[in-house]
Amino acid sequence: MPTRLERIKNSKEKQNDEFYTIYDDIANELPNYKEYFKGKRILCPCDWDESFEEQIVYSDGTEVFSNDLFNDSNFVKDININETKKSFEKKIDLIKCNFIKFLVSHAEDYEIKSISVSGYDPINQKGIRFQDIDYSKYDVVITNPPFSQFREFIDLMFKNDMKFLIIGPQDAPLYKYCFDYFHNNKIWLGYHFHMTGFILSDGTLLPKNDNRVRSCCWFTNLDVKYRHDELILTEKYSDKYIHYDNFNGIDINETKNIPYDYEGYMGVPVTFLQKYNPEQFEIIGLGSGDSAKKIGIERNYRGRTDLAYTDGDGKHHCPFGRIIIKNKKVYKDED
Repeated sequence: MPTRLERIKNSKEKQNDEFYTIYDDIANELPNYKEYFKGKRILCPCDWDESFEEQIVYSDGTEVFSNDLFNDSNFVKDININETKKSFEKKIDLIKCNFIKFLVSHAEDYEIKSISVSGYDPINQKGIRFQDIDYSKYDVVITNPPFSQFREFIDLMFKNDMKFLIIGPQDAPLYKYCFDYFHNNKIWLGYHFHMTGFILSDGTLLPKNDNRVRSCCWFTNLDVKYRHDELILTEKYSDKYIHYDNFNGIDINETKNIPYDYEGYMGVPVTFLQKYNPEQFEIIGLGSGDSAKKIGIERNYRGRTDLAYTDGDGKHHCPFGRIIIKNKKVYKDED
């Protein structure tokens, strides 16, 4: 009978983490951070890419021919961004990693200091795991990490004091381990909340309407403009707002419905983070789990520490994935 650790290992191996980012999504998001790439050493810890073994690679301007490029467990490939455009165009189609394609193509315009890439093949154990990289050699990490290891990846970024721009599950802010980073304003959403597609390892394109695509978005700790824009609120508080049964607060089903004159606690969906300005709103806690207990949410009709309310027909409801917030800038109508 397999041990507990073996069962966990087998479970992770069965998970499909091979979701390659399409070029259009990268081209739509990365230009927003152009100023933060200037003079920076960028690392892309990508999925395993056998094309890196087949092509001529450059490190510090020296040509290296190798069929065992990733056999050195400490190896990270440095891409020579000073090579001629003609030389790069000859081999760019060999590279599967669209992050590298975009960054090298824009390196001169963005004034990027260096671009490096790593990869790891868990089947053949080739390459270098992202856990084993010396991050002190880099300034910014840009990648689409394996979702089954998203928690470990995020923790590693903060442990190494890295700036990052990554793709992850959109409900990550609702995870206990990740919420604290949002609560303390250490991480936030990027500019595009949904991806437009993913490519599987067999070349299959997952379209925008696929749940696996719609459930992912960008996360970063690079500054974004919306965090400094005050959200314009147009709704006035009234009896139409539903109060929770087990917490002193109201339920907000859409960000646009946040009232401008309500001073109390509000439960909002995770999509609120697309408009979150820490100068305008305060994040209090989560609407379920241990965080809910800490802020006074009591057990509901199901005996769980989740937000709940009763509608006009007497039916009980537990809204999904609420973040508890408070408006710092309440505006009262003049008499």
